[in-house]
Amino acid sequence: MPSPLPPSLRPLLALSLLLALACGDEDPATPDAGESPPDAGSSDAAPAVDAGPAVEPLDLPALPAANAVSEDDPRYQGMLRFLWDSWGVEVYEEWPPAEFFLQLMEEEPEVFGDQLAAFGFVADPNDDFPVGFKRGLSDPSRVYQTCALCHVGELPDGRVWLGLPNGRLDFGRFRREVNARWVAAGNAPFVTALQLEKGDQLGPGRFHAESSEYEQVVPADFPAYFGLADRSHLNYLGTGGNVRTEVYMAIFSFGAGNPNPMEALVPFPERARVDVLLGFFGAIPAPEGPPQDAAAVARGEALFERERCGECHHPGDPGADPIVPYAPDGIERLPGDDPDFERGTIATSRLHRVLIEGDEMGGGTPSDEGRENLIRFIIGNRLAVSMSDGYRTADLRGVWATAPYLHNGSVPTLEDLLRPAAERPVTFERDGFTVDTTVAGSSNEGHEFGTDLTEEERASLVAYLRTL
Repeated sequence: MPSPLPPSLRPLLALSLLLALACGDEDPATPDAGESPPDAGSSDAAPAVDAGPAVEPLDLPALPAANAVSEDDPRYQGMLRFLWDSWGVEVYEEWPPAEFFLQLMEEEPEVFGDQLAAFGFVADPNDDFPVGFKRGLSDPSRVYQTCALCHVGELPDGRVWLGLPNGRLDFGRFRREVNARWVAAGNAPFVTALQLEKGDQLGPGRFHAESSEYEQVVPADFPAYFGLADRSHLNYLGTGGNVRTEVYMAIFSFGAGNPNPMEALVPFPERARVDVLLGFFGAIPAPEGPPQDAAAVARGEALFERERCGECHHPGDPGADPIVPYAPDGIERLPGDDPDFERGTIATSRLHRVLIEGDEMGGGTPSDEGRENLIRFIIGNRLAVSMSDGYRTADLRGVWATAPYLHNGSVPTLEDLLRPAAERPVTFERDGFTVDTTVAGSSNEGHEFGTDLTEEERASLVAYLRTL
């Protein structure tokens, strides 16, 4: 069965969905660069529809993660939704049946054993499928992704942490291997050759942010889901004004309620069901960093101020983290340096801007089909969506645990990020995959703020960042 989101609509969703797409396999999109869906404001106001009946609690086991909430916590049911709910879209049959995967695990344990561990999946001791790749709640014979797929990872000490990006998950390679077995069994492929080719270029911990028809892959690193309710700009481009907007757009991109309530095979879930998720989703805490030398931390905090890092990053107030405009001339500026660029400028990977601005290859090109449905969805649910002229400033909470860095995962360590781009590694290994920063979309250029440091200063600043 075809994807729930038609190709002509997929170039319309990048506007508000880069964060959420790491949970799913739909393609994002954007309206014209000069055209914006109505912004419903930054309020988390309820949509103008009934919440519907009370949601039946899930009777499923919780993952024994280090930051899992207890069963008597009001966020518990939201955590279960995060771990288990694919919102009914498994019925679209975008993957082979569940039994096919169980057969692969049994017959090829060296490839698919230990709950697909070779591809970087996190094992679930309470199930025979790994975290985030589950039987559907509506149709247990089918499988699909949940939000936990890309956003539950392991800390260096081995603890599983909810909201941590799974930087080991090589989803492109996994899809290629499953597709090969499915075709060998006499079935039609469930992904296109172009999708497989682009998936091969991503490697672990990254997803593709471009539309399925765009020939160039535009990598985006799995983001962290820490304290989302505190932020005023969400996803890499900062187009989502609150966590509720991101969740609604993510579920819509999965295919629920799409293209509209009258034609959707899978209805959009009742508001109460989504609200249960939101209660947990927006309040996931960041992991505390390893102990640091107090003197080095103090020096690093002073350097943070000296280098004016606080002009964009606000560790105590992430809601104040702005969108920094993309540098049209390649020159980076801090806010206030140039009256023509009051919010400063940043010169990280130009290719990502294709999602907003378009190019001669068709990247970001809008389509009228589906536009009205999308805008009606945004307005009808009072979502906070706006245009972006740059990139959202990264929230520094838990930054010590979320390597590699920049929105495309092109810089391996904090130490490397605090060096000029010319001194950063050109290539580095990521769980057996070589990230080549000379490849379009994987450029490690930009964010050369705070890079004119001695080695001692750099170490001190990193020590401070590891405490955030």
